[in-house]
Amino acid sequence: MTPARPLRRWRQTRRARTSLDFVNLLILCFLTVIFLVLGFSLRPSASGPAQIPSPPLLTIGFTGPQAPQDLAVYSYLVQATGPQATLIMDVTANPGPEQRAIPWTVTVQGFTGYLCTPRPSQARLTRLGPDDYTITGTAQIPATPGNPFLVLYLCWHSGPPLQITGSYLSAALPPILVTPGGGTLTRGLKLTGTSLSSYTLAGGVAPTKVTSASWAWTSPLSGDLESQASAEVPVIASSIPGIQRDSANAFYSGIFFGIAGGAAVSVIPAYLEVAKRKAERKPPASERTAQPSDPLPGPGEPDHD
Repeated sequence: MTPARPLRRWRQTRRARTSLDFVNLLILCFLTVIFLVLGFSLRPSASGPAQIPSPPLLTIGFTGPQAPQDLAVYSYLVQATGPQATLIMDVTANPGPEQRAIPWTVTVQGFTGYLCTPRPSQARLTRLGPDDYTITGTAQIPATPGNPFLVLYLCWHSGPPLQITGSYLSAALPPILVTPGGGTLTRGLKLTGTSLSSYTLAGGVAPTKVTSASWAWTSPLSGDLESQASAEVPVIASSIPGIQRDSANAFYSGIFFGIAGGAAVSVIPAYLEVAKRKAERKPPASERTAQPSDPLPGPGEPDHD
């Protein structure tokens, strides 16, 4: 075996070790990035309920010569997709004798959304101030007794009186006044795509009726500013399964962050090892100065084989 073969084998061994160290460095960088992404993806989005939002104040009035009797106002705050929410209000009553139509007016104060009634041609919106509006219309008496004669939809794209952050829910059902007063007011809360049965009331006013799809609060209807109807209904609720899921996610997120930190710490010595291998790729001086023992035959000299 000629002296060139050990030098070639030494170089091949050095290249293999350098390649292996470089692969280890890439694996450590990959693990750091992957486990950081997993840790951030499982980190809980919120640690507590959001602040209770401010709802608008609605005042219903009737401008005709004869006001309807035995009013029943139903107002439901419904969660929509994303940050949107919708307040659906309908009013039923017993019309007076020979009454065929009921002219009505709804004043909305502190409203930051927009009118989204399915049939907006029946109502006219007038702006009174930055967040104050008057909605007017004339409703025909329903042919079927018990059907609502006034239906109103108010929508929010952002800043609705219903906030869901992580496993917590915060809402404020708007106060509703009627002049002249008399009747019942039912304010409710509904969620879209989930069920209220997984939530537990953590603060606010306890509902008077609870179902798997909605919570409802019933009170006497009045036009008095000191009545129960003139006060908002605050709601703070928490989802027990959601809290348990957030706790598990926080636990696994901590594990993934720990693995990512360990891999990140190992990147530095791995990088130094790669740099060291590259610096040692040159062969030793004894190997570089080695000469062949049998020189090649010169021109005109016979081959000794």
